[in-house]
Amino acid sequence: MNLHQLKALEALEQTGSFSGAANCLGLTQPAVSIQLRKLQAHYGVTLFRRCGRNLEFSALGKDLVLKARMILGLIDDFEASLSSVSNLRSGHLKIGLSCHFLVMDLLSVFMERYPGVQVKATIGDSANLIEDVLGFRLDLAEVTGAEPDQRLINYAFSDHSIVLFVARNHPWVSLPGITASQLNDQPMVARHHTSKTRQIFQRRLKDRGVHPRIVMELNSWETMKEAVAAGIGFGIALEDEFIYDARLTGIRLTDIDLSARQFFVCLPEFEHLRPVQAFFEVVREIQSLHRKRSSDAPANGFRRPPIAFKSLFR
Repeated sequence: MNLHQLKALEALEQTGSFSGAANCLGLTQPAVSIQLRKLQAHYGVTLFRRCGRNLEFSALGKDLVLKARMILGLIDDFEASLSSVSNLRSGHLKIGLSCHFLVMDLLSVFMERYPGVQVKATIGDSANLIEDVLGFRLDLAEVTGAEPDQRLINYAFSDHSIVLFVARNHPWVSLPGITASQLNDQPMVARHHTSKTRQIFQRRLKDRGVHPRIVMELNSWETMKEAVAAGIGFGIALEDEFIYDARLTGIRLTDIDLSARQFFVCLPEFEHLRPVQAFFEVVREIQSLHRKRSSDAPANGFRRPPIAFKSLFR
C-alpha cells in the first residue's frame, strides 16, 4: 500500500468515476485503475463495484475512504506545518456553521490573522454538521446543543436562551410574559425536526407535559420568519439569531429554563491540526476580551451582548 493508492481511492469516492479521479489527481485513467486494482489484489478484498454507470463502495471500502481522508489530511497538515512553520502562511480549514451570524466575528479575526489559510465554510443544521465531522468531511463545526457530544472534542464558547417570537398583532404581545403551560396545543411554525434548537425546546416542554401543535415545518429560517409574521403560529430562535424586524415581537417565557449552548466540535484526531489549533486560539482570545467586558460571563464561555433580539421586546 502507498500514498498514491490512498489518494486514488479517496478521489474515486469523491468524484464517483475513474475519469473524475484521474482528472482530480492529474493522472491518466488507466493509471488510477491500475493503482486500485493492485491495492485490491494485494489484500484480496473488494472495495467497490460497478452498478451500471455508477460505483458502489463496500462497507470496507467506505471505512477505508474515511481513514484515507484522515491520513491524507494529517499528511497535508504535516507538510503545511513544515513549509509554513508556525504562522500558517498556507493551509486549509473546513468548518461547518449552524448559526453563522454568531461566529462571523471569529472567522473575520482568524482570516485577517492567517490570510494564507483557505477557509471553506458549510452552512447546515447541527445534526448534519456533526455527522460531517464524524465522517472526516469537516475539520470542525459550530453547533447548538444542551450537552457536549461525547464522541467529539467539545469547546463551549457561548450560552444563549431560546426565545419565542410572534406577529406584532398577536394577543401575547400585550402580556408581560407567558408560562410554558400556555404553549400547550398552540400553533407553532418550526424548523425541520433535526434542528437542535427545536429539539432542546420541545424536550424541555415535554418534561412539563406541554406539547405545542406544529402546523408548519420549514427548512428556511427566512421563510419561517415570514410565516410567523403572517400569523400562522409562533416561532422560536436563539436570542441573537436575527436582526430587528418591525413585524415581529419577542415573547418571554417566565417559568422554564430554555438555555442552549454553542460548541465548536472536532474529532480527537483533528484537535492538534495546526489550523484547528489556530482557530481555537482566536476563540480563546475573544472569550478573554468578552470576560473583561462582562462581569456575568460564564467561566468556560462568553455571552454575546443580546442586542439584536432584545430590541424586539416591548
